[in-house]
This record gives sequence, structure tokens and C-alpha cells, in this order.
Amino acid sequence: MSRFIRYHPLFEADVTGAAAWYDARNPVIGPAFIAEVSHAVDQLINDPERRSRLELGVRYWPVRRFPFVVLYDLDGGELLVLGVMHTAQESRKWLADRR
Repeated sequence: MSRFIRYHPLFEADVTGAAAWYDARNPVIGPAFIAEVSHAVDQLINDPERRSRLELGVRYWPVRRFPFVVLYDLDGGELLVLGVMHTAQESRKWLADRR
């Protein structure tokens, strides 16, 4: 099934902000973070129904090697990639800021 893929306007800021934080500590880690987020997004695009819905109504895909998840939602033919969230963040508050 072909889906329309849409990214939340804050998605890029999530990724670049976290990558900059890692870069400040070690310039090799920032690009590695971006690559792992890209890999996670590619995987979720290929199989978005693999993850079940959370009680918050969205799904998440873990980012390998980093304490982050990509939060996304499926609505019919649309896949909405909401953003990249650190696992220590309060998910309800983070999600409320996205909607």
C-alpha cells in the first residue's frame, strides 16, 4: 500500500538539535546520530504497522545506539512522522506540543 509521508515541521529541528548536542561532545557522534535516525525512518516507512499504537495514540520506532525514538502516526493513507524524542522526556507533554 502506497502512503503519503508527511513530516511535522519540528522534525528537522529535533534531529539537528540532538546532533548538535552530540557534536559538541564528539564531532563523530552527531553524523552517526543523523544516520541512525535516517535508518529508523526508512524502516518505519517500509513497515509502519510493525509497531503497535501506544496509549497516547501514536507509534514509536527506536533509534539504534541512541536513547531516542521516532514518534509517528498512521491515518489511512498518510504516515505522519511527528519527531524524534529523547526517551527521558515526558511523552505526553512532548506530544501535546506537537498537536
